[in-house]
Amino acid sequence: MSGLLLRKVNSSLILSGAVAISGAVVSSYFGDLKSGSSFNQKLVALFGVLVFLSFSIIFLHILSSAIYKVLVRHRLGTSRAVAIKFAARVFGYIIIFLTTLSLLNIPIDKLLIGGAAIGIILGVAAQQSLSNFFGSVMLILTRVYTVGDNVTIVSGPLGGRYEGKVIDIGLSHTMIEEADGEKVRLPNSTMLSGAAIRTHKKIS
Repeated sequence: MSGLLLRKVNSSLILSGAVAISGAVVSSYFGDLKSGSSFNQKLVALFGVLVFLSFSIIFLHILSSAIYKVLVRHRLGTSRAVAIKFAARVFGYIIIFLTTLSLLNIPIDKLLIGGAAIGIILGVAAQQSLSNFFGSVMLILTRVYTVGDNVTIVSGPLGGRYEGKVIDIGLSHTMIEEADGEKVRLPNSTMLSGAAIRTHKKIS
């Protein structure tokens, strides 16, 4: 059943991606939105843009949903999977938006400069949050621990020693449940850079 579902997802990705690219090609090479172009050329260009926009959004939603299912299947935590799915969609929508502006012959250089300046300001303001985010990404790649692992964590920056079961790995924090039932949230950036982690046998 899972193999059939995987084939359906792959087919949907290929189909939607191919149609989206075809729309962009039609708009770029067979249409023209410049002021001196004919009505038919403008109509073809707008049709291509509409096809690209519609099917690229479909492609993005299928892809992000597939990523979410893979993350959950690999026990990386539901909250983390939801956050990564959301981040993937935001990033995808930005790409789709910029590509659509390009197909419509709308200059994006000033928009990119303004976006870069805003990005720098937001990056400085949210330095700690970004640090935790990238720490979470590295934990995903390295798989130091997963949901269900019983771990011992020793860290000066975290205030000492923690031991318990990993019950959730979020985009910014990891939550463990200690033997007395107390739940502790630990920042991922510190877990990655300043903690000694010992992983024990998983608790079923």
